[in-house]
Amino acid sequence: MNFQLLHPRDQLVAIMNRIYHNGMTTLSGGNLSIKDDNGDMWITPSGIDKGQLTAKDIMCVKADGLIEGPHKPSSEFPFHRAIYILRPDVNAIVHAHPPALVSYSIVREIPDTRIIPQANRICGPVGYAPYALPGSEKLGANIAETFSEGYNIIILENHGMAAVGTTLLEAFHRLETLDFCARTLPSNR
Repeated sequence: MNFQLLHPRDQLVAIMNRIYHNGMTTLSGGNLSIKDDNGDMWITPSGIDKGQLTAKDIMCVKADGLIEGPHKPSSEFPFHRAIYILRPDVNAIVHAHPPALVSYSIVREIPDTRIIPQANRICGPVGYAPYALPGSEKLGANIAETFSEGYNIIILENHGMAAVGTTLLEAFHRLETLDFCARTLPSNR
């Protein structure tokens, strides 16, 4: 089956299941989004158990700003919106808190993707966004500005990581690959 043929709601649930069940985020942490051909953003909800997420929980923020769905959009909606504005080539965003990458974010370092040739090809250069309060417009601006420099994956200072792609699967592949590098490298942390 072609993953891209799934409805955005189903894609978001499938990838969040992978993230949550692989210990890459907490019960209410992490968020994902997809921008569709109409300019609508499909995004995970705020404060909902990520281990029990269903397609009915996924929110849609229409291109005109109308919000559809039973919950509030993710509290990190501001950074998703800001990235889509500054990077029109991006159609999907993954944000999570894998413990190994959070460790790197705290010590203000970036895992070396050159340890595995394919990791460097998948991730490309890794950016680093300065800290701002989670959910704030300032965090959105910091993250979007870092992505506007051409990065496809970044570490968020004292927070976690975010990855973008033309598809949700591509963005997730970047997360999974960078996390693998972080867990593989010897730890001085």
